[in-house]
Amino acid sequence: MPRISKDPQERKDEIVNAAMELFASKGYEQTSVSDIVKKIGVAQGTFYYYFQSKEEVIHAACERTLASRLEKVKDLVDSTQWNALDKLTRLFTEASPNEEDVDVFEYLHQEINSTLHQKWIVAEIMALLPYARQIVQQGVEEGIFHVRQPELAVEFLLVGASFWFDKGIFDWNEQEYEAKRQTLTDFIDRLLVGSPLVSPDA
Repeated sequence: MPRISKDPQERKDEIVNAAMELFASKGYEQTSVSDIVKKIGVAQGTFYYYFQSKEEVIHAACERTLASRLEKVKDLVDSTQWNALDKLTRLFTEASPNEEDVDVFEYLHQEINSTLHQKWIVAEIMALLPYARQIVQQGVEEGIFHVRQPELAVEFLLVGASFWFDKGIFDWNEQEYEAKRQTLTDFIDRLLVGSPLVSPDA
């Protein structure tokens, strides 16, 4: 039979998907390169053409997941459908992974991978900050945000929300997550719009 030639990016994604699925189910140490290539039916040389090691596969998977997240964020920032307050709320509360990235998060959320998980959170925060600041600038121009140093306020919110909503850190149920999402909306309003933290009638 003739050999099937795939687009390089398609083949690379295929390797990453197979590897992350195996890492999540079997564990990183228990998964060999042979297991990965067997799963997708290619030779080991194909794996080493794209990756030097299993660790490099993990970094590629995380980079792909982050790039996908940033594409959605860029669309959000560029949208004319919402004001700055709506955009910030969506930035913090609408971070569901693509289907192909589910295995990446399952792997990161394993206790043995806690150090890599922390690095992922920091990398995501640093990547999102420029977009969050763009939204803040929009809010200032719209006259919505009145507080001093709104860039620092949004940085505080981003760091807090990144940990608060991370299912690999806190095991909240869906009802608890929804309550926290609603509360975060109030926090954004109070920190950036300048609404009082305590009602004057309290």
